[in-house]
Amino acid sequence: MLVQYRNGQPQSEVVLAVPELGSVPTLSRYENNKVELKTEKVVALLTFYGAPRKDIEEALDCLARAKQTPGWAPPADTSEAFRALFAMESRAKIIRVYHEASIPGMLQTRAYARSLMEEFNRTPREESLRQRYQTGLDERLEFRMRRQALLEGDRGVIYEALIAEAALLTQRGGPAAQREQLRHLYNVVENKPRVHLRVLPGSSPRAGSALHNAITLIKPYDDDRGRAVYLENRNRGGELISEGPELEAYVQSLDELWLDIGSKEDTLKLIQHHIDQIRG
Repeated sequence: MLVQYRNGQPQSEVVLAVPELGSVPTLSRYENNKVELKTEKVVALLTFYGAPRKDIEEALDCLARAKQTPGWAPPADTSEAFRALFAMESRAKIIRVYHEASIPGMLQTRAYARSLMEEFNRTPREESLRQRYQTGLDERLEFRMRRQALLEGDRGVIYEALIAEAALLTQRGGPAAQREQLRHLYNVVENKPRVHLRVLPGSSPRAGSALHNAITLIKPYDDDRGRAVYLENRNRGGELISEGPELEAYVQSLDELWLDIGSKEDTLKLIQHHIDQIRG
């Protein structure tokens, strides 16, 4: 928002007009999310730029949400794209995801998440490589659980999750862990008003039509400014797309998938059906 409203005006001119900002490097750090943003400086900048009151209020709401986010960072070995994703998530107003093969990380139980991570750890044949992966597993697992705090509180992000029915069928960690995971999803649908979870039935004409099997759309504001799409590649980091026709293509793919979902009650029935099917 700060970059957009500056609209190419030289940073030196902005600093002269908004002296409380201090310096051009400070303005650059603000625009690139490199420092904690002070409310009074953000308001001063947006006021100087002539931003509408509604946008200033949205910026204040964004800053308030960010302050509710715990001050911890992703594990050191995570990709630059994922670190950027996490920074954007903590200030987002809306997050929309589609997952085709597994439950999204924001909605995973600890046992389910650990099982996913351990599956990858068992893959390398060299013992030294397996040990290296195992060393970081606990740290990554704890981060994934803490990251779910973004969904809590009255100012929690609006989280829209569409999960393909196939993700409910694949057991991770055995019957007990899978049952716990599905019950958690059921509870989320029933009791978290800011989380909108739906299951895309396998019989849907759009099943399997997504441009990628794990897409996350970040929207910092109500409109389309500042959007970004993250394409998750399991256990191999991902790719962040923030502009251009490729971004629009993935956004359109998500929008089309959401056209074919049923009601909240339909999703609850489908989750309960798969809970009932678990044996053991």
